[in-house]
Amino acid sequence: MKKHFYVTAAILFTLSSLSVNAAECKKEEAQAAVEKACKLIEAKNEGALDEIKSYKFCGDNYVWIQDSDVKMVLHPIKPRLNGKSLMENKDPAGKLLFVEFDKMAKANAAGGWVDYQWPKPGAEKATDKISFVKMCPGPKKWIAGSGVWK
Repeated sequence: MKKHFYVTAAILFTLSSLSVNAAECKKEEAQAAVEKACKLIEAKNEGALDEIKSYKFCGDNYVWIQDSDVKMVLHPIKPRLNGKSLMENKDPAGKLLFVEFDKMAKANAAGGWVDYQWPKPGAEKATDKISFVKMCPGPKKWIAGSGVWK
């Protein structure tokens, strides 16, 4: 009986540790994910999309790709956005977030950070998030972005 208790306790501790680690994702990890995506795009163009689509870090965090006309190329969590214009897409505070991502990426060759609100995977209500966005090298002029919840 004691052995069963200790095994169960060890499993629960491990699972709770995984949850804490996923919640503690740092901005630097989002930036590194965007840099990785840009290198893939530079090397493979459209061929990079499948790899980027399946890439996750810190639990459920992901990278999305939009084009320089503010149209979604790839959103691995909300694929219904793929191929759609994002010009009018606002967060709950009224920020035209994808327009802001576009502006930031075009204004800063090294990339930059944008604050906004977005729902966590599986959630309906948006929460505060900050994302790093960067214009990737290559002929497509794609912008990669990834963020962490505050």
